Amino acid sequence: MRHERVVLPNGIRVLVSEMPEARSVSLAIYVGVGSRAETRATAGLGHFVEHIVFKGTSRRPTAADISQEIESKGGVVNASTDKEVTVFWARVPARHYLVALDIIADMIRAPMLRPADVESEKLVVVEEIRMYRDQPQDRVNALVDELLYPKHPLGWEVAGREPVVNAITADDLRTFMTRGYAPERIVVALAGKLRAAEATSAVAALFGDLAPRAAPTLVPAPPPSRRRTRILGRRGEQAHVCVGWRAVPQEHPDKYVLDMLSAVLGEGMSSRLFSELREKRGLAYDVHSYCTQYLDAGHLVVYAGVAPERAGDAMAAALHEVARLREELVPEEELARVRDFAKGRLELRLEDSRGVSSWLAGQELFHGRVRTVDEVCGIIDGIGAEDVRRVARRYLLPELAYVTAIGPRATVARLAAPGEEPVAMEIAS
Repeated sequence: MRHERVVLPNGIRVLVSEMPEARSVSLAIYVGVGSRAETRATAGLGHFVEHIVFKGTSRRPTAADISQEIESKGGVVNASTDKEVTVFWARVPARHYLVALDIIADMIRAPMLRPADVESEKLVVVEEIRMYRDQPQDRVNALVDELLYPKHPLGWEVAGREPVVNAITADDLRTFMTRGYAPERIVVALAGKLRAAEATSAVAALFGDLAPRAAPTLVPAPPPSRRRTRILGRRGEQAHVCVGWRAVPQEHPDKYVLDMLSAVLGEGMSSRLFSELREKRGLAYDVHSYCTQYLDAGHLVVYAGVAPERAGDAMAAALHEVARLREELVPEEELARVRDFAKGRLELRLEDSRGVSSWLAGQELFHGRVRTVDEVCGIIDGIGAEDVRRVARRYLLPELAYVTAIGPRATVARLAAPGEEPVAMEIAS
């Protein structure tokens, strides 16, 4: 993955990968500020910013002006907010990439932030918050975050809190962007059929005059909660259960080993959780695991959606599979298959321009350099069965597990983290 990297005088980093065989250009602008930069009093501002910039800019005053200009070129533009990053991205036919770059720069540099637009968008964002709260498979994951990162932005929902959203003003949004969108935390990556020199010059013309300023200081991740179980009683046809453990941050040497462990445990139809809980026992339709890494913390979570009366069986079976990873070496044949699974996902991801632009931006923002595919594949190939067992024994101990569940009271009330007695249940609201 050849690319050119330029740092503008104000600190913005520009990465460009020429892909002459492509017919598209994708651009990804990663801003290193997300919901983690908020307080309880401002929870939801970052996500609201991502919404409101699509309502109009100084040169494209309405949402229709923005969408029609990009869609008339056959392209797509979108954005997302996470705990530590806000992402703006577009993909267009190669001949139109300068238009897409100009549109996103206009949204970031000159959003209208009209009070009337803010008021109307509050209704949309509140409905989004309610939608996620009404989806137990999403909410149960939010609950485990709250236990793993108590009273901290990493444990809060990215979309924020209704009272905060309803009180947001245009000045609040402008202040958040001025404080958070510091040039040193902005990475602009482009990939596709383009010339690197032209692309870099275009980025410099659009962003080069942003004044340097200090990025927001982040509150360090807290220790996990002393309380290790949270159960919500709620009517429904399923119980939704999560078991989570605190793990490692982005730059920790064990990151890739834990990623490999998660792939063995619960990623894909060949994983142990899928084979045991779904194929053999018929306990769950959706069962999987995932790893998340932040700048100074991380976690691994197992999720299952099951018939309420079988929630205890599913949780016990999942914990049994985790125990096997602590007690037994993964057979080399299985590990070799999972290595190819992990490498293949990476290789396929980087086959098109959007995957390449996102990889460049994410690697640069979170690691300060871009790992090559061969480098990452080499790391994966170097992970052995002893490594997997070592990290399982270090991070995935029963006494370090956190359990959350949502489902009918009569069944989920019996669930609890290993070694912890069932606790008083809450009623989901």
